[in-house]
Amino acid sequence: MTIRPLLLVLLCFTLTVQAQTFRLRRPVPDNIQTNGSYLYGEPRLSNPGLAHTAIDISIAYDTVWSASDGTVWFVGYDPGNPTGGYEPGGCGNYLFVQSPSGGVYLYLLYCHLSIPLVVNGQVVVKGMPIAVSGNTGNSTGPHLHFELRLGTPSSAGSRTRRNPELWVAITGMGAIYGRIPNAPNNTRVDISPDPKPRPPYNSFSYALTYNFGDPAIGSDDVYGENYAIGDVKPGTYTITALSGAYRRVVVVGAGEVVNADAGATYAADAPTVPEAVALAQNFPNPFNPRTTIRVELPEAHRLAVKVYDLLGREIAVLADGTYEPGVHQFMFEGSNSPSGVLFCQMAATRLSDGRITMAVRRMVLQR
Repeated sequence: MTIRPLLLVLLCFTLTVQAQTFRLRRPVPDNIQTNGSYLYGEPRLSNPGLAHTAIDISIAYDTVWSASDGTVWFVGYDPGNPTGGYEPGGCGNYLFVQSPSGGVYLYLLYCHLSIPLVVNGQVVVKGMPIAVSGNTGNSTGPHLHFELRLGTPSSAGSRTRRNPELWVAITGMGAIYGRIPNAPNNTRVDISPDPKPRPPYNSFSYALTYNFGDPAIGSDDVYGENYAIGDVKPGTYTITALSGAYRRVVVVGAGEVVNADAGATYAADAPTVPEAVALAQNFPNPFNPRTTIRVELPEAHRLAVKVYDLLGREIAVLADGTYEPGVHQFMFEGSNSPSGVLFCQMAATRLSDGRITMAVRRMVLQR
C-alpha cells in the first residue's frame, strides 16, 4: 500500500505561495559562480563560532556592476599599494554604495577590487560599471566579496548584515528561505534534487543556519529567516534538517524568493514511512516543460532515477546516490528535450541486502 496523495501533501507541506522577488541586480555576469552561495552561515576560518557575512563571487579581474541605484559613500583605494589598498588585512581596495531601502539606507560593500571606477559622492545607477575585481587585501584568490549592511556601513553594527542570496540571483533563478525553530547555529539544511544551474556552479549542495552565533548577522526584515538557498533552478524541492524533524517541499519559479514555511505547521510526529518501493506516475502528464516525479522508499536505498528518449538515449539523471526512507520528489526540466514520449526509469538498491527494484513510467512532453 502506498501513501495517499492527500496525506503526502499534508506530511511534506507542499507549498504554493505568493513569492517575493529579488530587490537588487546581480553585480557580475550570470556565467560566474557565487562561491559560498549555500554557505552564508559558513564559519570564519579565523573564528569558527562566527559566520562569513557575505557571498563571494568568482569574478577574476573583470567589470563589477552596481547592484542598485545610489550614491558612492566611500572608496578605499591606495594606488601606491595596489596589493593592499586601505585594508591590507581585510577588504583591500573596496567601496560602499549607499542606497535607500525602506526608510533607511542599505550599504552595499564591494571588496578585494583591483581598481575602483567611481569616486566618493558619485551617483550610480543599477548595472553601471563601478570597479574591476581583483585580489587585494586578505583574499585567497581573485574574487568579489559582496556584502549588505542595513542602517550603517560600520562593521561593528549589531544585527545589521543581510543575506545577499535573498537580494540578488542569476537571471531566471529563484531562492528559498525559512526558519528552523530551535536550530543551533550552523545546522545543516539539505535540499533535493540538486537545485543549482551547472554550469556555472560546480560545488555546494547544502545550506547552514545562521543568526545565532554571530552578533553581526540579522534575519532579513522581509523574511525573518535563519537559512537561505540562493540561485535555485525553477522546480520542486525537498528540504530537510535535524534528521528529518524539519521537512518541507517547495515549488520555486523563475525570479521568485519563496518561503518554505508558509502555511506549514510544525508537526511533532515523524512523517509516515512508505511500505514499499514505488515510482509514481509523473505529474503533470502530459507536461510542458517540467514535471515532478515521486519515489517512495520504505528504508535506505541506493537510488538512480533517469530519463530516456524512445531510442534509449539518456536525457537526464534526476537522482544518483543514497536516500533515506521517505518520499522523495524530483523535477524534470524538458526545455531542451525533444517533444513526444519519454521514459523515466528507477533502479532502487536496498542497502540492507542489495535487493534491486526496477520501475519505468511513460511520460509525454507536449509542446
